[in-house]
Amino acid sequence: MAKVVIDMTMSLDGFVAGPDDGKKFPLGRHGGMRIFDWYTSGPKRPGDLDILHPVPGVNREIVEEMFAESGAFIFGRRTYEITNGWGGRHPVNGAPVLILTHNPPADYPHGPSNLTFVTDGIDSAIRQAKAVANGKDIKLGGASPGKQALAAGLCDEILVHVAPYLLGGGVRLFDVLPDGVRLEKLWVRDGPFATHMRYSVLGSRM
Repeated sequence: MAKVVIDMTMSLDGFVAGPDDGKKFPLGRHGGMRIFDWYTSGPKRPGDLDILHPVPGVNREIVEEMFAESGAFIFGRRTYEITNGWGGRHPVNGAPVLILTHNPPADYPHGPSNLTFVTDGIDSAIRQAKAVANGKDIKLGGASPGKQALAAGLCDEILVHVAPYLLGGGVRLFDVLPDGVRLEKLWVRDGPFATHMRYSVLGSRM
């Protein structure tokens, strides 16, 4: 059964991007790109993408699982703008991508990811993503969709890749929630440049 999963890399101090993230600094200043060393610092193998060649061992296994289990992605408008819409093809299998926004762009890149702009909220985005994910998981990327799904009680699991790096500021993943959220640890796997932790979301604090 398809799950709704926050799948994000963050620094040890809880930031998914450094200060002033934007087109000039896609992951912010303070060396924001370093938090992704775990899947950009390995030797490139045949079939690897230019930006995606993970360190062998656990890190590569995690990336291979991401490709296998991800059926569709949901992002916010800011991530869409910073990535230039991935040129119409998301790096993970060219999977379908839904963008949360109040103002869909008049023009956007077309490609296999079939970018869809959702103006009526996270609930609608998740329903639409499930319809095109072929039974695979819905991945929430960017801080905003994850926080919205948690607040609405629509998130099944959280997968965080914690990098041994301190950004000292920037964009937080879990900074604004209406209540506490109970989690259950599913597994922890440690690899070079990142510790990967997966949790089941049990619900709001009672």
